[in-house]
Amino acid sequence: MGGGMGSMLYIIMLVAVFWFLLIRPQQAQAKKRAEMLTALKTGDKVVTIGGICGKVAQITDNKIFVEVSDGIVVEFLRNAISTVEVEEELKNPFEEDEEEDFEDLDDEYYYDDEDVIDVEPEKK
Repeated sequence: MGGGMGSMLYIIMLVAVFWFLLIRPQQAQAKKRAEMLTALKTGDKVVTIGGICGKVAQITDNKIFVEVSDGIVVEFLRNAISTVEVEEELKNPFEEDEEEDFEDLDDEYYYDDEDVIDVEPEKK
């Protein structure tokens, strides 16, 4: 009887490990995805499982209409939405940055990493 209890305990521990490492995280991820899909609203930027990016134009019970370009609307099943993009304000890289302050640099020298380059030639 002692050997049977040991193997039973081993099986129970194996099931517990599988539960905590595989099943539980997968259930949490599925719950998070379901919440994301139910929270979709018109105007959200989405990415489909096929990699198509666009803005939600209309939502029905199980279908979502995504505007991928001006006037081009594509119909998807709700489950085809992979992610909802978070809108973050991106800085235009071509816009001049007026906040840079060069007052701390010396007028005579230009510092380039480790080397000091004399900008004004010495007068002889």
